Amino acid sequence: MSLEEKQTIAAVGAGSITKRVFGNGRIERSDNIKDLLLYMERIDEMIERRKELLRLE
Repeated sequence: MSLEEKQTIAAVGAGSITKRVFGNGRIERSDNIKDLLLYMERIDEMIERRKELLRLE
């Protein structure tokens, strides 16, 4: 497992990918739409997906 796979990364912007690494090593990712106009139209959806992924348990 590389260093990048050991930490959570929160990314913003069109085409970015947020990654959460859980204590047991499980990894979940959430990607944003690449098309800038669609991204701007659906920004609220992108924010909610990130909030859900990064929510502390």
